[in-house]
Amino acid sequence: MSRKRFLHCSNPNCPHENQKQMSDWIREKLPDSNFGYMVSDLDFILQNYKTKKVMLIEVKTRKSDCKIWQKKLFKNINNWLKKGIDENWQYLGFHLIQFENTCFKDGKSFFDYKEITENELIKKLNF
Repeated sequence: MSRKRFLHCSNPNCPHENQKQMSDWIREKLPDSNFGYMVSDLDFILQNYKTKKVMLIEVKTRKSDCKIWQKKLFKNINNWLKKGIDENWQYLGFHLIQFENTCFKDGKSFFDYKEITENELIKKLNF
């Protein structure tokens, strides 16, 4: 049916491997991309229920980028949510955070392809 999942790393405690069973189940039981069926996870949904603001975040390490189909999916989600999720909520967009390596401590970081410091990112995400 679907392609086999590849391991992100050999460490069984790797956070990417924690959802291994569900990922394997999806690949085994649901249609694959030959049928137009695409599956992606989303790293973070940030919300402040008091200010009624919400933001979606995808994180990539080693300066990776989203796959083309994933960019299209996230662009569609962004466009759908921009049209209004609720009259009382403010949607702050779908954003990509990239690390040159794995985190702030071992290289540069980027927010929507623009270099950003840890403190600048804290300010952006603290709404």
